[in-house]
Amino acid sequence: MYESFENLEEQKKINIINAGFKVFGENGYQKASVDQIVKEANISKGSLFYYFESKKNYYMYLYDYCAERMKLLIDDPGEDGLPAYIQKTDFFERLDAIQKLKMKYAITYPHITEFMKKVIIENSPSIKNEIQSYNLKLIKERFDHFFYKLDLHKFKEGVDPKMVMQLLIWCSEGCASQLYMKNRLDPSIERASPNFQEILDLYNSYVELLRKNFYKEEYL
Repeated sequence: MYESFENLEEQKKINIINAGFKVFGENGYQKASVDQIVKEANISKGSLFYYFESKKNYYMYLYDYCAERMKLLIDDPGEDGLPAYIQKTDFFERLDAIQKLKMKYAITYPHITEFMKKVIIENSPSIKNEIQSYNLKLIKERFDHFFYKLDLHKFKEGVDPKMVMQLLIWCSEGCASQLYMKNRLDPSIERASPNFQEILDLYNSYVELLRKNFYKEEYL
């Protein structure tokens, strides 16, 4: 779709990608300035729009770029040819293993991490629907990967693990929205964007709550 961009020399592509991560990561989609992006990337505004046609396309390209590299990290095969997290056959241990891989990714690529934090809480009407649609596609792709060779006997009778996973997805979205709205309603907080660690802590508390309620007593 973006052939003219993909055909650029590698360093120029990296500069343009990193400029987007930095500026969107610092400001979010709505407040990010295209002028600031092209200055950071050392290209003209016309060039950016030639490559991507719009600010929205550029933003979604960056999101897709992040998602693809995250998948490569998570699915990196071990000696048996399978991703390392597959060795964890417990539902919540596997979930935690994937979370730790994401944290490793965050440490390695700080600008990408700041960008992804903003994506999670992005509420701009001009991009929100596109993010939601993309997320639905990602979730559908990853569901089968997560459940591969997973031991599900620890769940209580009648509990559908795939419904538990869906609850966790809703929890992650709800935690971001809840803290975003709390910050908007609190006049003592200058910025509407909540602290990412606060979102993560709230999400983890829900994960533990679900584990305690859906696992059999002997596995707690």
